[in-house]
Amino acid sequence: MKTRMINPSKRTYANAVVISLIGLMYSCSAGSKGDSSSDSEERLSAAVEDYAELTPDEFVEKFNLRESARPVREMPGWTRLEKVVVEMPGNEPWDDRFERLEFLQEVAPEVEFVPVKNLADAIERGALEDAQATIGLGCGPSTIDAIGPGVHWIQSGSVGLDRCFNTAGQDAQRMQDIMKERNILVSSIRDMTKHAIAQHSLTIMLSLIGGMDIHTERQRNHIWGRTRTDVVRDKYLDTEFQDLTLFVVGLGSIGTEVARLANALGMRVVATRNSSRSGPDFVEYVGLSDEMYELANEADIVFAAVPPTAATLGLFDMKFFDAMKESAYFLSIARLGVINWDDLKEALKSERIAGFGTDDLPQDDFELWDLPRVIMTPHVSDYSPRYRDNQYVFFRENLRRYIAGEPLLNLIDINRGY
Repeated sequence: MKTRMINPSKRTYANAVVISLIGLMYSCSAGSKGDSSSDSEERLSAAVEDYAELTPDEFVEKFNLRESARPVREMPGWTRLEKVVVEMPGNEPWDDRFERLEFLQEVAPEVEFVPVKNLADAIERGALEDAQATIGLGCGPSTIDAIGPGVHWIQSGSVGLDRCFNTAGQDAQRMQDIMKERNILVSSIRDMTKHAIAQHSLTIMLSLIGGMDIHTERQRNHIWGRTRTDVVRDKYLDTEFQDLTLFVVGLGSIGTEVARLANALGMRVVATRNSSRSGPDFVEYVGLSDEMYELANEADIVFAAVPPTAATLGLFDMKFFDAMKESAYFLSIARLGVINWDDLKEALKSERIAGFGTDDLPQDDFELWDLPRVIMTPHVSDYSPRYRDNQYVFFRENLRRYIAGEPLLNLIDINRGY
């Protein structure tokens, strides 16, 4: 059998088309977490129908969720739920909010659910004083200070829990000490939004690789030209995915999904993780955290997906950027504290690295906005028409598990912060 050879120019063109289509998809689908569209009720009903027939094991397998090692009934402080405070943002239609509460009530008919707009609303109404659990409010210092002594379980509505477990500062440490002393359990919605976040991350990644930021700026200025002409010059534009190496720092659920998508486009993928060297088949090599600088040196794209903990604060500093190739791009979906922002700006201005992409940014730091080869989005990577439905499907299953005393999903290790 003859091997069919692919014309390199056709492959490059196909890669460019992928970049353009993904960018167009995201520019045309600016959604809202609030999901106030008229068909939101139909989407929730569809979610109920999709997941109602799943067994607990099938639900865990479908979303690759993590079960706690012990049933919650065996954990200190487990209690009967009588009152649960649920955050329900005020930008959602009342019909949607009532329907979501009914969705939770189906697995907890004896529980009183108290909907609140936010933490301030909950405090003003005294809703937290005699509750046993909260859903969606988070676990930051203000929340821990406000909850009553009977709260045993906090179900966060977020993936990132930096306000809970970013252990810099006495206030954060005091808060964690309180959680340990009172045996408070915290769970996240990790894995429920990984597809949206990973796809958004890939959009930023491909936009940098393909120079879409450059082409967009030229379009605004009515400049028509082709790369490598006198009109536009950029020595690091490259749309040959199969020639690129992606280094994923933090092979958790989001990092793994980004690795899978990048591998499907032909990229070589390497990674580090804190716990072990195990990884999926589409990751060529998995190292431990002490191999980070060595792997950064061979990567064309570095993707940061580490959790914010005491060990990762300021992890990406000038030492790390110096380890990267000058032609490499740095992308981060991690929380703000893991980056030394002054070092990052210096690395960009001195061209130690080729560019930067992020879905989060210090709100008072505007210098990065004007630096070349920087693509940023305002913390919207998990925005999706499915966002609220996925949240409440997860809330409902974990609520059912807590009441039944079964292992909880995505239970956080307070000592590790993830």
